[in-house]
Amino acid sequence: MTRKLTVGAAKLCISPTPDMFPVPVAIPNAMYEEVKEGQDLHVRAIVADNGEKRILFVAFEAGGVPFPEELLGYLKESYGFEAQDVLLSATHCHSMPRIDHGNNRMKYLDPASRTDNMGRFATMVLQKAVEAVGLALKTMRPAKVGYGEGKSYLNINRDQLFYEGYWMQGQNWEGPSDKTLAVVEFKDEQDNVIAAILNYACHSITNFVQKDFDGKYKVSGDFPAVCCDWLERHFGSGAVIAWQSGAAGNQNPVMAFGGRRYDLLGTNYSDFSSGAVGASYINCVTMGEQHAIDALKAMEKITFFTSDPEIKTYDGQVCFKGQKFPEGIDRAKHRWMVDNIALGLDGWKPGEPLHKELAEMIPTDDEIPARTQLIVVGDTAFYGFNAELYNEIGVLCKEMSPFKHTIVTTHTGVNVGYILDDASKDHKVFQYFGNIHHGESNKIVTDGMMALFNRYYNGEE
Repeated sequence: MTRKLTVGAAKLCISPTPDMFPVPVAIPNAMYEEVKEGQDLHVRAIVADNGEKRILFVAFEAGGVPFPEELLGYLKESYGFEAQDVLLSATHCHSMPRIDHGNNRMKYLDPASRTDNMGRFATMVLQKAVEAVGLALKTMRPAKVGYGEGKSYLNINRDQLFYEGYWMQGQNWEGPSDKTLAVVEFKDEQDNVIAAILNYACHSITNFVQKDFDGKYKVSGDFPAVCCDWLERHFGSGAVIAWQSGAAGNQNPVMAFGGRRYDLLGTNYSDFSSGAVGASYINCVTMGEQHAIDALKAMEKITFFTSDPEIKTYDGQVCFKGQKFPEGIDRAKHRWMVDNIALGLDGWKPGEPLHKELAEMIPTDDEIPARTQLIVVGDTAFYGFNAELYNEIGVLCKEMSPFKHTIVTTHTGVNVGYILDDASKDHKVFQYFGNIHHGESNKIVTDGMMALFNRYYNGEE
């Protein structure tokens, strides 16, 4: 049977409605009061079918995928999608109500508990995602797909060794940082853009706990939302542009949120409000529009499209060893202390020498599973991983992949934590102090990828 590609796409707004405010910010006693104009949150759905296989990409402008097992159940029940044929992803946006992790996720696992503002927001996001997929299915039309890539200089390695000898979140201009902006573009027979998937390794934290000019904390989709909206307006005709987070575990925007790691005036601590009020929202637009221009250049370089791509999907799992804090450690306070943030520095006086009691993590026998996915579309392979991979691991995956065009997509489900590459395993940045023991991560992640490729080359269906 001759394969013939058809594609459909749709997007829906998932910003909190006015009746859902206020909702908590990620610091104590702070609340979001409204949505920043022009920086709404969206969920986007892209369906591709070659006549043999139908796949689905669902991309959230959110901190993570909300309740992925519940969502996959809805997609199976409503439209017949099997879990391995769906690649969920999130931009890992930090400037929105976080319903995808920690106590919030646990609190709202039972749909009956979603009665407060955050809970009603969670319900709305899930409903909109399912609705967006239905709308995408209704727009299916003959299509062709192509891969392109370029460079975007928005990210920077954030693991910085400060002169006192401590690793903190900063700006490491010489550290590893993959600038590749990958694009998978779908066009119709008239060369109109139906949809595109952008993939880039950078945290979405420009507006993280920052106030706007009016002194309010505002919900924002951050620079990926600005980028996608700009491109959708540029192309018109209902084009849908989705953004995926690549291996960004140690990558920040060059214009990150304002919290300083070290105050040069000698106070020895930072806080979250040290950025100029309102500046982050301007930086967000500046970076988002530049990122869109970079994406447009990458798309213009695409010279090969196919209308009969092979489509294959595979699902797998890898396991990491666990670790834990010593008894008596206040994990939350320890987290703030690592980055010299004032919330964790009780008892310190301005001008005193820096001294931090950083924990020695204890390896455990726990097995921490992480889901892996492989989705092949023509000459492009997506490797999905539900964790925050360090950039060096993402680069290694692309180097080892048998596919020239390989995209590493993270935040594809419940986030299992940060995965430090082997060379960074002793960097006591805050990412180090998670539940996963570091030191063999390069092999675990790449072995997981190659196991899926082996199934592909063995002809497994």
